[in-house]
This record gives sequence, structure tokens and C-alpha cells, in this order.
Amino acid sequence: MAHAPSPVEEELIQEFGNIYESHGLKRLQGLIVGLLLTQSEPASLDDMVELLGHSKGPISISVRRLADMGVVRKVDGPVNRRNYYVAHPDIFYNNFKFNMATVRRNRSLAERYLRRMEQNNLGDAETIKNLEHMHAFYQLMESFYQDFSERWAEVKQSRLDDQDAATASHKSTGDANL
Repeated sequence: MAHAPSPVEEELIQEFGNIYESHGLKRLQGLIVGLLLTQSEPASLDDMVELLGHSKGPISISVRRLADMGVVRKVDGPVNRRNYYVAHPDIFYNNFKFNMATVRRNRSLAERYLRRMEQNNLGDAETIKNLEHMHAFYQLMESFYQDFSERWAEVKQSRLDDQDAATASHKSTGDANL
């Protein structure tokens, strides 16, 4: 069973709702993400209904969309006939990849329309200039995203290696105390 958020956790949940809404996504999606980030146990749809004060239908739709984005995932819970959810372990990176796809689409859009305008000798000079600017911007942004993605893989692996080493050290220290 999900626990009721503390006042600080409730503020965090509301901030996630604000962030999602300010980025053109559903506020409810942000509230669900915030809620799941505050939970140590999986939350059922009924838990979310109770804790967020929203109807089950919109919550169910939002959870499915978040699962499609790789932000939440379905897991087993204590009651077999219910669906339970947790924040995806790679929630932030999956959100990053979602944004990266938008950058790629924008770069591709600029390329496609520049090519069409050049092939057909169409397009106002200002339109072409703006599309060239758009293309250059998103091409550079895409390279930053790629560099970040590679760097994150290194950092994540390093953290996993550090955690494995700490766990191994703890086990060997624990064994020595026997």
C-alpha cells in the first residue's frame, strides 16, 4: 500500500505537476511521476486515486502514456488482480531520450523543408534563413544530446561499479566479523 505523502513530498508532487504542465504535458502525468518518486512500495491505480484525488479513468490513461514513454513501469504487487506501478529505474534518462527525439524531429523538419524549397526554387529568403538557423541549432543540440548520452552511460556504469564494490566490501567486512 502506498503511503500518504508528507507535506514536503506533497510539495514535490505538485511541483512535478507544474513542470509537466509548463512543458505542454498533462499536469496529472506530472503528479503521478511525483507521487511514484515519493513511494518506497509500488502504487496501485486505486492508491493513486486516493492519494491524488483524481478519477481512476484519467489516472489509468495517464499511467499508460507514462509507461509508453518509459517513465513508469508496471510491477507485481501484493494483490494479483491489481496493476501496480513504480517510477522506472531510468526515468530521467528515458525522459531525456524523449526530449532527444523531439530535437531530432525538429532538425529533420528543417532539413526536409529546406530541401523542398531548394528543389522547387521556392521559399522566401527570410523563411530559408529561419530554417537554416533552425537546422543549425537543432543539429548542434543533437550533438550535445549524443555527447551527454555517452557521458551518462559512463557515469551510470561508474556508479554501478562503485555500488558493487561497496556491496562486496560490506560483505567481506561482515564475513570478517563472524
